[in-house]
Amino acid sequence: MLARAAVLFIALLNQLLMAFGYSVLPIAEEELGALVTALFTTISALWVWWKDQRWIP
Repeated sequence: MLARAAVLFIALLNQLLMAFGYSVLPIAEEELGALVTALFTTISALWVWWKDQRWIP
C-alpha cells in the first residue's frame, strides 16, 4: 500500500511540476524512445522468465 501511495505521490508531483513549466527529466525525444524500448524489453524478459519458472515441476 505504501509503495502504491508513493508512486501516486511522485506521479502527481511530476504532473504539477510539468504544469508549471519545470522539466523534471531533461531527456531528448530519442533518449526517451530508447528508454521506453529498454523498459519494455526488460519487463517482457522478466515476465517470460517468471512464467517459465512457474511451470517447472
